[in-house]
Amino acid sequence: MSGNRIAVFILSIVFSILLAPSGICQRISRGNAVRQGANVELRRINSLIAKGELASAETELNSLLELYPRDARVLSMLGIVNAKQNRTAEAEDHFKQALVLNSRATETHLNLGALYTSMGRFEDAADSFEAVLKLEPKHKGAATRLVAALDTLAITALAAGETEKALAHLIRAKAVAPHNADVLFKFSMVALGLSLNDDAVQALELALRARPEEPTYIYALARARMEKGETPEAERLFRRYVALRPDDASGFYGLGYVMILLRNTVGAEEQFKRSLELRPAQTESPYQLGLIAFANGDVDGARSWYEKVLARYGDHTGALLGMGLVELQRKNYDAARQNLERSIALDPSSVKAHYQLGLTYARLGNKEASERELKLAETLEGEQKNKQRVVLRLLDKKETTERILSRQKPD
Repeated sequence: MSGNRIAVFILSIVFSILLAPSGICQRISRGNAVRQGANVELRRINSLIAKGELASAETELNSLLELYPRDARVLSMLGIVNAKQNRTAEAEDHFKQALVLNSRATETHLNLGALYTSMGRFEDAADSFEAVLKLEPKHKGAATRLVAALDTLAITALAAGETEKALAHLIRAKAVAPHNADVLFKFSMVALGLSLNDDAVQALELALRARPEEPTYIYALARARMEKGETPEAERLFRRYVALRPDDASGFYGLGYVMILLRNTVGAEEQFKRSLELRPAQTESPYQLGLIAFANGDVDGARSWYEKVLARYGDHTGALLGMGLVELQRKNYDAARQNLERSIALDPSSVKAHYQLGLTYARLGNKEASERELKLAETLEGEQKNKQRVVLRLLDKKETTERILSRQKPD
């Protein structure tokens, strides 16, 4: 096309616009005036809301809505006013209507999420905040509120015993805040409870990068390393923990336990006694000391430690089992039976208690009861080998203290 022809083409477009029907031009002009008028009114109403004049603001907004029924901004502002008036159902309805008209309005999504949070509807709140982040991935306010909502959901799920559901919420939180130390720590604790030890270790190591000297994270990582069977590293971490918190009995208890796993019963005994000095009212360190004494053939010493445990907590199933074994060793079979039966009444799933009770009944000449208990022990053992652990605990899944110590009995 030649230069003259281009010029003529452009001029024809210009003239067609200038000569357009007056109705079109009037509609365009009127639309601009409407938008400008609405903007002025909304700014004025916003100042009423800021001053707390909610009734006046609502009246003005309803009048404005009659003029502009498809203006998402008017509906969203009505939602804000209703929320401030604690009229949550109306606020939700107005926010939703606004989002139908403009689904990309991030502030409306954010306000709806805040409304759901105030109503305790944290799942809906999380969905609203995620909608904001899809539109604006770097929106810090939405990210912070989303993590808080998911954290609440995880806590609620844990309280209801829904561990896997709690983990799912924390995975979502971790995706939004991958370097948030608190989120990483909570995720690691739930992961440990589900035996996801590698995931727990990875999360705790990331948390420690953010807070290298946080004792709680160090202690948790020590437990996670122990769960993985990495006992030398667990010992190093427990030593680091007690150096930071030398007055915490749980640190010395953990260190003592990992020493049992490392076959260092002398060192373990020292750590359990240190733990007991720091917290005399506890039961776990005396219980472990009783296990060590019994494994070393010191039946009287074991009895003394178990008695201390039961004096503080008479329903301690481990100490009752231990006392049963002590009485069995001393050939006090009826006393052994009583302790073992009490232990089983408190913990019917104990394979060892059923097995030892079966042996005790045999000593007492009750063949039928003996066979029943031995058979039950065998059945429980088979069931427990296939059962997934869902409770975080300090014991290593491969070996219990009793099994480790039983291999150290003197000839």
